[in-house]
Amino acid sequence: MAVDILRDLKRYIPIFQQAHDQSINEAETSVRISKFFEEVLGYDVFSEISREHVVKERNVDYAIKLNGKVRFFIEVKQAGISLKERHIEQAENYAANSGIPWVLLTSGRYWQMYHLTFDEGIQSDLIWSVDVLSDDIKASAEKLSLLHKKSISKGEMDDYYEKVKTLSPKSIVQAIFHESTLRVVRACLKKTAGVRVDEQELAENIKKMISQEAWKEIGDIKIIRKRKAAKTKIKEDTATVPEPPVTGVQ
Repeated sequence: MAVDILRDLKRYIPIFQQAHDQSINEAETSVRISKFFEEVLGYDVFSEISREHVVKERNVDYAIKLNGKVRFFIEVKQAGISLKERHIEQAENYAANSGIPWVLLTSGRYWQMYHLTFDEGIQSDLIWSVDVLSDDIKASAEKLSLLHKKSISKGEMDDYYEKVKTLSPKSIVQAIFHESTLRVVRACLKKTAGVRVDEQELAENIKKMISQEAWKEIGDIKIIRKRKAAKTKIKEDTATVPEPPVTGVQ
């Protein structure tokens, strides 16, 4: 269950508002972020909030530790500026050199939590973002509570990430293209329209419903088939989903 930080967050809203309006420098912004992690998110300032954490002879603004182990890095930006994609690049290198998959960017007003994977190069995925001055205060509190010491110690951030992955467009579309799903849809069409369609026809027409741009983002999808019953383990068969027809004038 998420830790309730709503009351404490409300107390900090005027602090972040003033910092944003005055565009205070990065050092002063860092002081406010440190106090927020101490007073609202439950970390010990002496043992769990490591300032200027050194990675490969370079300093990360903050490293949050539990039981001596770094759980995530924080990169602080000057209040009053909007966070941009290039801001994550510097922190990516820190995380890659340390094998830490979580990096938080914040300017006080804006908060962005990234998950990094290092399989083929560095890939950073924005998992959630918060604008504490404009977003719904309850929704902001729920996301920021994932940073709470109790939440991190229980692995709630990792659970949230797994849920985000599961509900990603690619995961959902892949579930649709499972043979058992296609079988149910075919049966429904047969029952309602009295017309029998085969699997490939259905796959082709489902794919036509998705825009070319969305399909490029989703990437390659295959029809997933159930494993065949056998004494020896048989690998799962797949069939490539056909490419949608190209429409419009080239």
